[in-house]
Amino acid sequence: MSGAAPLGLYSISVRGLDVPELLAWAAGAGIPFIHLRGGPRGYDLGAREEATLARWHAVSRSTVPITGVTADTDLVDLISGDPAVRCPAQEDVRRLSDAARILGARWVRLLARRPLTAATADGDALGGLGTGVPLLVELHDPGWFTAQAHRALLRLLDEAQPRLRLLADSAQLAHALTSDERNEQVGERLEQLWPWADVLHLSDAGPGLAGPGHTVVADAAVRRIAGGQRIEAAVEWTGADRTPAAALAVYRRHSAWWTARHSAIAEAAS
Repeated sequence: MSGAAPLGLYSISVRGLDVPELLAWAAGAGIPFIHLRGGPRGYDLGAREEATLARWHAVSRSTVPITGVTADTDLVDLISGDPAVRCPAQEDVRRLSDAARILGARWVRLLARRPLTAATADGDALGGLGTGVPLLVELHDPGWFTAQAHRALLRLLDEAQPRLRLLADSAQLAHALTSDERNEQVGERLEQLWPWADVLHLSDAGPGLAGPGHTVVADAAVRRIAGGQRIEAAVEWTGADRTPAAALAVYRRHSAWWTARHSAIAEAAS
């Protein structure tokens, strides 16, 4: 992948491997790093003993690093005004963040399935969370790009720095860009969010990355990377066949596509 930013793999892309097997497989396949699905629907890292996590970290040091982990917790629950909702969500994130630090990971991803309102965008709610690693918000709904939700998100990002950043998912953002008649406004609002993005997932549920929205999202990230912004990119494969062989074939195809996007941006700039 000469000339292109390194491309990792999100563990959701592969089924049937425990963490040491996944790391050894990735190392053998030439995948430089792993994003680990860390919630109860993944490897449930918050419920693991420290000795197990330390052993996995030792494996990662001799294979490939785990650079980030993903939570099943939703941002809205984490900052809810209802303590019965907020307190369990915050405890889940604390446990997962502790596990992430033991594994050597640098961030924890939050789900963001429900757009914020001005009333729920309270950066102070994250102030005492004490995770020690940034929390990355992954926007799961085109409603995040309505004017009200967008303003609330920008306010939250501004108030919660450096604790809160963004994970950009190419499929979700492509959907937002192409599903709204006001997609020009969506594009402008997405451009305002890019400075907060730390991670990009090239997300493929089966159709590939051929849609124009994927290219718009990837090219924006490539331009940011070329300008010096650190954005860590990984493949997220959620198709029907997630055997190691199928996942590796998808990874290699998207690695070539990622390299081609870098080349196209470099050529256009020259």
